[in-house]
Amino acid sequence: MPDNDPEKKIRKPELDGIRRVEAEGKSEDVSEKKEMPEKSAPSEMKEKPEKSAPAEKKETPEGAMGGFMAVLRRFSVKSWIALILSMIALILVLLFFVHPNFRVQEIHVSGNHRFTTEQILDLAGIRKNDHLYAHVGGSWKQIAKLSYGKVENRIKNSDPYIADAKVYPKYPGEVYIEITERRKVAYVAIPDGYAVISEDSVVLEIENGEVPKGIPEIRGLPIRSAQIGQKLDLTSTEGYDICITVLGAILGSDAASGEEGDGFDFLSHVICVRYCENMTTFIDLDIPNVDQTISVKIGSLTTISDDMTWLRYAVVSGYFEGKTGTVLDMSGRDYILR
Repeated sequence: MPDNDPEKKIRKPELDGIRRVEAEGKSEDVSEKKEMPEKSAPSEMKEKPEKSAPAEKKETPEGAMGGFMAVLRRFSVKSWIALILSMIALILVLLFFVHPNFRVQEIHVSGNHRFTTEQILDLAGIRKNDHLYAHVGGSWKQIAKLSYGKVENRIKNSDPYIADAKVYPKYPGEVYIEITERRKVAYVAIPDGYAVISEDSVVLEIENGEVPKGIPEIRGLPIRSAQIGQKLDLTSTEGYDICITVLGAILGSDAASGEEGDGFDFLSHVICVRYCENMTTFIDLDIPNVDQTISVKIGSLTTISDDMTWLRYAVVSGYFEGKTGTVLDMSGRDYILR
């Protein structure tokens, strides 16, 4: 039977429209839900991935530098200072052994007259390219002065004519050898010959035969023995000291007049120095250009230097030429020729 109720006719389409709208809304909701990403589960509900073994890290330059800086930061200031000082010390040591300025490049020899430079170098045993301080030695005092102590002793002990030797290095690369030679100033008679002595009483030579000319002979000394390189062994040194003082004054007058260049060698014209008792000494003097020999009496040694200077001048100036006297008394205030 047809439904003729008008309200139903009206409601049904309305309800159908409502249902249709709701259906469309649901469909839109479903589509929206499909488009929206699924909500992730809470972090505590997620499954933790299994831990894999850590891969080896490749060391980059930045990482190496960082590690190096980390190591450096472990050192204290004192450690740094010690390390720097050690490096400086190592560098200095290497320079000391390797640098050419610490090698002998030049050797200077001075003061040698009797010996050649080659002879002195052979005695020293120093060669070029030796380390500059390799020969430093001897006593503690010599080491403190950086002297070649052992070399000095070797040179001095090699020959009695060498009185002293100073050998020392000088940076850069130089070595200096300074020789002091002894000079023979007199002869003394000994059994079967004579001994050559220096100004400091050291026996330089022992020879047989007669005493040669050109060097004065010392007479009147109580000689016990003579040995090369050693001082004369005398029972009394009083007379010897006086004779050596007189000879020293003669050498001094030659040295003082050497600047004038007169060429006169006073010592070579002294025949002998004779010591007598009561502190009296005589000089036998050969006058050049005149066939004459005079004896000079020496008194006090207070003015011996002035006396020998005057005597040298008198010989050079010809004071004794034409004189008949043979003895010159210089023991008083005035000089008297008799």
